[in-house]
Amino acid sequence: MDRDLTALENMAENHKNIMRTLSSLMYDHQPLIRWRAVEVLGRISKIIAGTDPEKVRRQIRRILWLMNDESGGLCWNGPEAIGEIIYNNPVLIYEYGPIITSFLSEEPFEAGTRRAIWRVGSIGPEIFNESKILIIKSLESPIPEMRAFSIEALNSLDDTSAYNRVKMLKNDSSPIEIYDFVKGELKKATVAECSRIYLERLNKLS
Repeated sequence: MDRDLTALENMAENHKNIMRTLSSLMYDHQPLIRWRAVEVLGRISKIIAGTDPEKVRRQIRRILWLMNDESGGLCWNGPEAIGEIIYNNPVLIYEYGPIITSFLSEEPFEAGTRRAIWRVGSIGPEIFNESKILIIKSLESPIPEMRAFSIEALNSLDDTSAYNRVKMLKNDSSPIEIYDFVKGELKKATVAECSRIYLERLNKLS
């Protein structure tokens, strides 16, 4: 899957089933293909919403169904996909933001849900106020992705209460992989790097 965003966005106007096609690519065995499918799904949803906003809502509902055992195959990147759709259609934050939080403690979506909150948290941070306690608690998770994406989520929510806990992770060299939405590539990072970004932001505010 090439990352010709302009060409892919143009396809949204001519191919009625493009969202369904992109959803199927979220099951690809290559992580980069899955992430690019998530990214493009969000981008084209903005174009489609211009003429058929209900179609975008139906797509979110379909993803939620694909995240259910009854679908026959879990859509692991479901939270991130919903997050990208909301990121590109901020008006949906109050409708579907609360639904995202319901997956914070549901396997296998915990890390992905925190990643989704990182993308949309700044749009409506008040929606996630009650979720902060759970996100902060997961800074102690044994899973590096949980720690890293929790930091990213808290950063997006403009949280300051977790400063000391995040500071404890500033030397955490555990490796993680993050999708770079600017370059369209997966990049290597560490929990410590996420920690330092959070701490530097708060230090600048103080």
